[in-house]
Amino acid sequence: MVLQLEPELLAALEENHEPGWRADAFYGPTLTAADVPLTWDGSLTFAGDAQVQGRGTVRLARDNDSLVPKAKTDPLAPFGQELAITRTVTVGSKTWDIPMGRFRIFEVPSMREYLRLYPSQAQVIGWDAELSLRDRFEAIIADDFLQTEAPKPGNTVWQEIRRLSPYPIVQSLPDATIPAGVAYKSRIDAIEVLMAALGGVPHLTRQGALTARPADVWLTATEPVATVKGVIDLDDSLSMDFYNQVQVTSSTGGNDLVAVARITDMSNPIAVGRPIGGRTYRYSSPLLDTQEKVNAAAKTVLARVSGRQSRSVRVSCLPRPDLELGDYIKVVDEGQGREVVGEVTSMTFPMNPTDAMTVELIAAETR
Repeated sequence: MVLQLEPELLAALEENHEPGWRADAFYGPTLTAADVPLTWDGSLTFAGDAQVQGRGTVRLARDNDSLVPKAKTDPLAPFGQELAITRTVTVGSKTWDIPMGRFRIFEVPSMREYLRLYPSQAQVIGWDAELSLRDRFEAIIADDFLQTEAPKPGNTVWQEIRRLSPYPIVQSLPDATIPAGVAYKSRIDAIEVLMAALGGVPHLTRQGALTARPADVWLTATEPVATVKGVIDLDDSLSMDFYNQVQVTSSTGGNDLVAVARITDMSNPIAVGRPIGGRTYRYSSPLLDTQEKVNAAAKTVLARVSGRQSRSVRVSCLPRPDLELGDYIKVVDEGQGREVVGEVTSMTFPMNPTDAMTVELIAAETR
């Protein structure tokens, strides 16, 4: 799901360019304040294993025209107001905009105005404020059911997600019937359960629409969607956190598809017949809609889960605002002569766009 940027822009991100930010404040679809004055303090963080996946802390400052919120309806008040944050890249006379996300203003932990006193009045000559941000999953979690809910009869998975979501939907995975026996614990749980039936997990587009990204991409993906140059922080270690046999299943079109793969070569110290014994990993995805795909997935999954010794890899690199959670990428560390391919699980973008960003991966392969 990496953002598709033109080659000239990708090259600019890795070479000399003038970086910057732009933020606009919205209340629903209504623009309430354009060009909100972001400073280069704070950061934006995205975590794929959290229900609220996008969080941030930003600081604003300007010498005049105060935006310090004093009423619940002010543009920067934490009562439904949002910031649309954009990363800008300028080379010469050309500027590109890369949307970073639509964030709800969750809290204003500090704010102040600087005054100049005159005999008859006080004039604001400057102001600053700190904003704590959350993505739209915060609103989905907060808007929980008031009574017991169940799937609407006759709805498909995507129809049901659209019924439950307070935000626009982007249908990204093939639709399916709702599995029998599905029960909802909460609004966010319902969306998670429904997307799991499609082989996905909840995701927000940069414009704030609800969509799904494939789950556990690191297990089955074979072609990286992006290559990143950076510094790899990988601790070499040994543990029993591996598997030597897998079962892959899929139910599609009324057919139950199954494939198994095992390490049986007795020259391999982790073979099933060796003293280590059998260690089974189970994987299921409705995206595997043919027996050939299930068979191929069993081989790929076995290769991944039998060889993993250090699952989490941290990477420092130049900011790559085109990356998304769930992307299967290759990282090249030219200094160490190492490569890692894996799934992006978290990203932190400093608001100082000249600082390195941090990416964490579930490693599928290390070289």
